[in-house]
Amino acid sequence: MATLAKLTDTAIRAAKGREKPYKMADGGGLHVLVKPDGTRYWRYNFRHAGKDRTMAFGVYPEVSAKLAREKHAAARAQLAAGIDPMAERKQDKHAIRAAAADHFEGVAREMWAKKLTRGNSAGYVEEVLAKLEKDAFPWIGRRPIVGITAADILPILERVEARAPETARRLRGFIGEVFRYAIARNKAKVDPTQALRGAVITPKTQHFAAITDPAAFGELLRKMYNYPGELVTRALLRLSPLVFQRPSELREARWDEFDLAGKNWGAPMWEIPAERDGAEGDTKITRTGWQSHLVPLSCEAVSILEALRPATEHTGWVFKSNRKTDRPLSEGAILAALRRMGYAKKMTAHGFRASARTLAAERLKADERVLELQISHKVVDPLGRAYNRTAFLDERVAFMQQWADYVEKLAAGSTSPLIPSDD
Repeated sequence: MATLAKLTDTAIRAAKGREKPYKMADGGGLHVLVKPDGTRYWRYNFRHAGKDRTMAFGVYPEVSAKLAREKHAAARAQLAAGIDPMAERKQDKHAIRAAAADHFEGVAREMWAKKLTRGNSAGYVEEVLAKLEKDAFPWIGRRPIVGITAADILPILERVEARAPETARRLRGFIGEVFRYAIARNKAKVDPTQALRGAVITPKTQHFAAITDPAAFGELLRKMYNYPGELVTRALLRLSPLVFQRPSELREARWDEFDLAGKNWGAPMWEIPAERDGAEGDTKITRTGWQSHLVPLSCEAVSILEALRPATEHTGWVFKSNRKTDRPLSEGAILAALRRMGYAKKMTAHGFRASARTLAAERLKADERVLELQISHKVVDPLGRAYNRTAFLDERVAFMQQWADYVEKLAAGSTSPLIPSDD
């Protein structure tokens, strides 16, 4: 004969906490345990294999009396069949977790969680997961990874390609990483992204917009000098034309790379490591492509950095983000500033390299070898000699100051070179 329920919702809601926990029986071992703080827990006391056990069914009212009784009835049926309902539930939960972990999203999150513990920056992991959450998980996230094919992935890449071909190409790489991780752990048999090599056609690389006319470049400099943005952004703007290094190298610069007093090299110097922890991902990332690269600093560059030092030195980053605690400024910071100044299609952060390359060669008649070494392009050597970061270093120190002086002249409105032209 079935045990009659004794509790009503009214009685359970009216239960108040007392000095000590107490039980409100519902029948058949099912009861509500009322804690001193008034929280009410559904519990089922039973005996299995000669041991007293207590099974939790949840908290009232999130678990209603009806649902608690259904769980109680199922547990009693298992007990009558000689099965420990608590052990059975534990196995079910494990199976559910295992199945979820073998879904594409589960495997991806497992992989990136491991990468995070093995040196990848939190910012990069968050960035990759955000791309997957936006463009991949909604379509294949809950599907068993072993059953996903190239035909499932191609529409995802095509949707992204329509708005951003380069992002689609990178997304294929991220998805492929997940499959290769799964294969190594016997959760998948093949990497379907291998069949999609070449499926995303990225546009031909175009030259970055740059200003190479002296008068126009001077006008840009004046607007940059008067830009009313945040201190860090203003400093990044001011320093960009003076050092003309790759935007990512400048954005991700750390204070320990700078010798502003010139103790190590006899002149103020920025030493860009070839590899180091970066903001874009892996523990070791190649930043210049060869050895570490030396950038002599002009008096003007040192002044900018000294003014910025009190604001960011404690963070490690030279150009610390104003929004994120452990990140440098985003790659869009300079572009946004240039856009606000009216240079959306005329100039880019990378364009300062082209501007310096052209103006220094044409107006200052800079030695081609010195200029190419300083801009950190690989110099073609007919003798096959390796890149030497200290080559022409004295000449590069002098050139960087000459270039900074010329930049100041352009900003002041003069377009004449500092040395007589051969024209």
